[in-house]
Amino acid sequence: MANDLKAKKLPAGWERVRLGDACVQDKTTVAPNDPVAPTLKFIGLEHVESGSGRILPNDDDDKPVRSNAYRFDPRHVLYGKLRPYLNKVATPDFAGRCTTELVPLLPAKSVDRGYLAWYLRRPESVDFAMRGKTGSRMPRANMREFMGMEIPLPPLAEQRRIVARLNAQMAVVERAKAAAREILEAADALNAAIVRELMP
Repeated sequence: MANDLKAKKLPAGWERVRLGDACVQDKTTVAPNDPVAPTLKFIGLEHVESGSGRILPNDDDDKPVRSNAYRFDPRHVLYGKLRPYLNKVATPDFAGRCTTELVPLLPAKSVDRGYLAWYLRRPESVDFAMRGKTGSRMPRANMREFMGMEIPLPPLAEQRRIVARLNAQMAVVERAKAAAREILEAADALNAAIVRELMP
């Protein structure tokens, strides 16, 4: 797929860049004994939904801080390097700290954060990360190799237009999922009512 991407002619104004030119790994560490650590909301890998990147609720903020974490804020994209096939890429809207298995990527000024996140979620990006992985039982993306991946970069305005369209499509999908859940819940309630009526 990477060769196919290179072979395709990009639209006018687009360019091909390395991921490492589009963003940097911002590994600002928060130590367990740092007074600010308990005040920062924590995100672990288990708190990022696969595929969508939705940040899930967690109760870990009440637990003692026992290990180093990376600091992040709403400028970052959090990339899950452990088991990259899980496709965990989040865009938090708050400042916090995260497991070191989530790498905070800081986009360049010419890169829209949403565009970067959507691109990293692509199956082709997941495949690229898996090709360079280290370890077999608990594979991790080789971030040095991963940052060398080529990506197509449109002008900033076009990036934002693409992101707006993708977000709108995802909203439709989420509404459909919610409607399906409501139908299933209604069916379960109906089944329960029927069982109650049939019981002596």
